[in-house]
Amino acid sequence: MKELWENMMKQLKLEHLRATAPGFFEASGGYTMQVKPYTDKTSNGLAKAIIDFINFNGGDANRINTTGTMRKIKGEMKWTHGGTRRGTADVHAIVNGRHVSIEIKIGNDKASEHQLKEKARVERAGGLYLIARDMPSFLTWYDSIFVNAATTK
Repeated sequence: MKELWENMMKQLKLEHLRATAPGFFEASGGYTMQVKPYTDKTSNGLAKAIIDFINFNGGDANRINTTGTMRKIKGEMKWTHGGTRRGTADVHAIVNGRHVSIEIKIGNDKASEHQLKEKARVERAGGLYLIARDMPSFLTWYDSIFVNAATTK
């Protein structure tokens, strides 16, 4: 499955470039151009793959930065909290009109208490929440919610 999703993502990216920047697409070699391969071995890599997949398929996905900011306060550099709630998922998306929160976890990384509370909040409000560990399992989840459900209605 690994090779399949990587090839699929390459094709989706090329189709996206062809549709949004046709001049660049042609000047860069069209379907033969080199594109940076996707990975799901790191948090950033998996987040990028998921975000691009959703965006390339007509949804809207965005990475959420929950990190605070270093600020100079009264002459001292201090770390201040960000504006998001603790536990906010890494990726927020809208797919087929539904809110989706996706928390990225690689390897043995586990969801924190704050993240589990956020999951409950999102689901209570009618949104979808997923803890994504790799691209194949994300694609299986996505298909079960958005593709297979749409074809059985």
